[in-house]
Amino acid sequence: MTTNLTIGEQIVLLTLDEKTGELREAPLRVSLAASAAALLELEFPGTPVSPVAAAMDEHKRNHPEETPREWLLAVREAALDAAYQGLLEKGLVREEGRRVLGVFGSVKHPVTDPSELAALRGRLTSVLAEGQDPDERTAALITVLHHSGLKAVLPQGPALDDRLTAITEGQGQAAALGDTIRTTIAALTAVIAASAF
Repeated sequence: MTTNLTIGEQIVLLTLDEKTGELREAPLRVSLAASAAALLELEFPGTPVSPVAAAMDEHKRNHPEETPREWLLAVREAALDAAYQGLLEKGLVREEGRRVLGVFGSVKHPVTDPSELAALRGRLTSVLAEGQDPDERTAALITVLHHSGLKAVLPQGPALDDRLTAITEGQGQAAALGDTIRTTIAALTAVIAASAF
């Protein structure tokens, strides 16, 4: 069910309050996580590349001297906007309020299809709580959520800590992303650590 969602869309869907449509997490963390997801999306061969991942790829090619940290910051707002737009186009959220100067100033996005969110949460629970092997995209989603400080949206419990560590530290399927995920997460962690909120 959630396979047609980009990783960025999954991140935003998980962090939205279903009824109010507001982010339950700091917008900077969510936008950086969506940006990191776009960078990682480029590493999945054979999967469609989202517009924000294409923008990330173009930015990387046009600015090869920049660090991954700079790449994440350069497309973070576009990544968040693209995630919202994707969720709107797929009918999973609706837009309430109005945009201010073309951005999401006072706009909220209540969830209109809770079954998609439930399926996503169910997949995360089966991986973290039930020991199912994650595919590369699910491992990347869990890793980005964890390292961006959004792990509150993941299933919780002391018994899950070892499983979470195994996935986020690059063991198992997440290891397939190798250096890219480590570089992306290091850049993401550095940006968040430098930001006060």
